[in-house]
Amino acid sequence: MEARIRATLTDAFGPEVAKAAKLENLGGHASLRIYWRVTLPGAHDAYARGERTRMAMVLPEGSAAMGSEEGGSSKDAPPTELPFVDVQRYLRALDMPVPAIDHVDMPRGVLLLEDLGSTCFEDLYLDLIENFGAEMSARRKPTEQLYHGAINLLVDLQRTVHQSNVDPNLDPPATIATTRGFDRELLRWELDHYYEWGLVKHYDDPALARHEDDFARAFDQVVDALLELPTTLALRDYQSRNLMSKHEQLVLIDFQDALEAPFIYDLVALLRDSYIELPYVMVRRLVSHYTNQGVAAGLTWCDEAEEVQRAFDLQTVQRKLKDAGRFIYIDQVKGNPDFLPYYTPSIGFVRQALGALPEFQELADLIEEFDPAWHH
Repeated sequence: MEARIRATLTDAFGPEVAKAAKLENLGGHASLRIYWRVTLPGAHDAYARGERTRMAMVLPEGSAAMGSEEGGSSKDAPPTELPFVDVQRYLRALDMPVPAIDHVDMPRGVLLLEDLGSTCFEDLYLDLIENFGAEMSARRKPTEQLYHGAINLLVDLQRTVHQSNVDPNLDPPATIATTRGFDRELLRWELDHYYEWGLVKHYDDPALARHEDDFARAFDQVVDALLELPTTLALRDYQSRNLMSKHEQLVLIDFQDALEAPFIYDLVALLRDSYIELPYVMVRRLVSHYTNQGVAAGLTWCDEAEEVQRAFDLQTVQRKLKDAGRFIYIDQVKGNPDFLPYYTPSIGFVRQALGALPEFQELADLIEEFDPAWHH
């Protein structure tokens, strides 16, 4: 892998720079992509943005580089360009904060990106705990102010996308993100992912087989309700580890799986983040902040505050069940147990959401019966 990076650096900067560059393997988190920090030799002003460091994104070899691990509709056309490059170009044209792409070497599967540093939104949150203490009463206001920044950025994204669709003076480049979306098939795939991995493979309870049709009926009820919601572009993983902070500005990353989704999807990803567990009452206030900002931005789906809250709970059920199943899959298939601690909190989020959705009592009863995490 290091040889691939140095070959790409040779093409981009010449053999002397490539040979002298320092490489640091940063790993790949939950994806197949591996990231390396590249420190280039010489003076800062010799390079773009006056920065000596780059982030090298190293893709898996073969056709896997173009695909998504998150599932998709069978109707989606295969991409003809790396989705990360495609979506980055679209977001950049909308003046959204995304990392610059300095060099693309698809034959070797290496991209050289702007280095955003190592501070993500989660780090900012952890700094608040260190500065204000673990008691939420002491850090409630700064925590909500921190989240206001991320929510305002999300509203700005949704507003800008909407304007680009209705204003003929705005002509962003075409993107694969607007040609694919959360249809019935994909929404059900994610819920079935929970049933297969979060329940069947996780607990190996033979009694589950007798209730497979019951789960299918309950899942269909959730999907039917989600398909009634207004849709917009969603980055799909708008959460604390995918928002970087550079020069005190939040920057979007991990947007290659962007697609059309229920308008509330990214807000659920942020406020029901697997890595940060916010108090339920704070989540409610932050949803209200999104609603108010959305009204001010002209997002018509925010006109009914109660409907936004209901949509948030509904999407929480679907998203967090999918996340729970994914954590077991990553452990059992990829041999990576790092995400197992987030399984029980994810089911806890589902329990809270279903508590506000009495019409989905059948699903609540099924999960309560077959998933021990419900009771924690």
